[in-house]
Amino acid sequence: MADKPLPPIVKRTGLTLLLVCLALGGYWLSQHYRQFLAPDAMLGAQIYERGITGNGDALQGVAQNDIAFKDPQFNCAQCHRRSGFGSSEGGNYVLPVTGNILFNPRTFDRADLFNKLFKESQGKMFWARMRSAYQRPAYSDESLAAAIRSGIDPSGRKLSSLMPRYQLTDTEMAALITYLHQLSNHNDPGVDDRVIRLATVVGPQVSNKNKDAMLATIAKFVAWLNLETEGNLAHPNFSPGYRSEFAKAFRLWQHEVWELPADPKQWADELAKRYQQQPVFAFIGGMAEGDWTPIHDFCENNRIPCLFPFTDLPPTGKDNHYSMYFNQGLILEAKAIGRFLRHQKTLDSRLIVNIHANDARGNQPAMALAQSLAGDKQHVVIDMPFETVQQLRDQWQTLTQQQAEPINAVIWPGKFDHAIAAEIPLMAQHSERLLLPAATLDAGNQFRAEIASKLYFSYPYELPSAYHPHAFRVRAWMNTQQLPIDNPRLQFNTYYALNLLQFGLEHVVDHFSRDYLLEYIETEAENLLNPGTFPRLSLGPGQRFASKGAYIVQLDNDPDQPFHPVSSWITP
Repeated sequence: MADKPLPPIVKRTGLTLLLVCLALGGYWLSQHYRQFLAPDAMLGAQIYERGITGNGDALQGVAQNDIAFKDPQFNCAQCHRRSGFGSSEGGNYVLPVTGNILFNPRTFDRADLFNKLFKESQGKMFWARMRSAYQRPAYSDESLAAAIRSGIDPSGRKLSSLMPRYQLTDTEMAALITYLHQLSNHNDPGVDDRVIRLATVVGPQVSNKNKDAMLATIAKFVAWLNLETEGNLAHPNFSPGYRSEFAKAFRLWQHEVWELPADPKQWADELAKRYQQQPVFAFIGGMAEGDWTPIHDFCENNRIPCLFPFTDLPPTGKDNHYSMYFNQGLILEAKAIGRFLRHQKTLDSRLIVNIHANDARGNQPAMALAQSLAGDKQHVVIDMPFETVQQLRDQWQTLTQQQAEPINAVIWPGKFDHAIAAEIPLMAQHSERLLLPAATLDAGNQFRAEIASKLYFSYPYELPSAYHPHAFRVRAWMNTQQLPIDNPRLQFNTYYALNLLQFGLEHVVDHFSRDYLLEYIETEAENLLNPGTFPRLSLGPGQRFASKGAYIVQLDNDPDQPFHPVSSWITP
């Protein structure tokens, strides 16, 4: 019996579903293209970024002064960077190698040159190279292969002696050139000719006070910057030969808040849904209780910059290219406390009780502390997890009845940040030292003067007595925007992240590559932007934690000086 023909509405529905699936599939592939490059381009990416050839060996060739090498550290991305837009290395200008630049004649763009010439102090050779009038024709596949192997460009001139000459097979060379053809050839998602889209991820159960302070600062900054940008866009020829050439760099910021559901297991799906509805170029700020890993993984998988979220549990043992953090949070504090305890001079064995709530904010720093103290013969470490405050009381009572030697107790309260304050006076009676994270100090807990000498706190921030001139500029800007400063550290850090993003986007001009943005942020992180919340904020190539240390402090009775450091700045 012959099949009946399908009704027209079914055909149309089926065709619509097919088109939707193809569109979604194409969009998904575009966001994960590195994992789905053609085989030769995948090999090219491996050579370019990791310095590993097709058979798994390290790149080999000849470097300056005819020094032979076989080392993956000679990969292309070390100097030309992952984006391909080049860099300055030791006062030397490293040329960009993106597809659009290599395979077209060399031209000059004053907007690009301006940002490179005046962003930092450079030597005379850098200035001479940047200003050189030297032109060259477009590379072909053959001439590019000759340049990579022998250091000769299409015009017959020798490349800089800093450029290695690589020994690649024909297959490897073809793969590398295929990859370079498509390197940074298009703007990344989340930007068009007029708008750049940004988002801030906010988790459930965060402090409303903190969330409001962060989002209010972002809203004021975006409105202020957009007002200036609209003026520049409306008058591109106000200064002939200057502003008109920079007009292509101007984009209005469009910002939205992405709220996450209560269950962290649903965060990845929620982020994917929001990103599919409207891709963003980058995440700015952000806030969530507990482990930040689901958001971190989403950003890494989708190559989205996540700039300075507020989290005390950033992933520290995972691959990280696209997320930048202020510091390692509680893990850093645990390492600093461990270093502090190891350097306390004593001839006796000391007992350290590693007390921690059985949640992420308790377990992770407790594990980091245990690792920091591993192999230290001076101390004996006892692990004490607890599920409830009553269980903590019972375990502590049993321990103190059994132990006669002095006790150093390190407490990671986790979700019991506030409840733990009531237990500290009793615990102090049986301890030589009680060491706690900065969150306990920040919570505003009041401790009796008679136990203050036993309390120590990790403090991964600048001391209140320190002087940072840029803090006055930040405060002045907030006053002009009529923004109440009721949460200074969080608001100043939010401003820092926004200011750094603005600097980065100004320097990439109209090359809206996320990798290029991150590379500029790495170089700009310490350039007069620190608002005084940390002693120093700095990044280098591949670094993703801007502040690397902490103090150990004790309480004072002086209201103007609530605590004082008992250690130098510890960088574990």
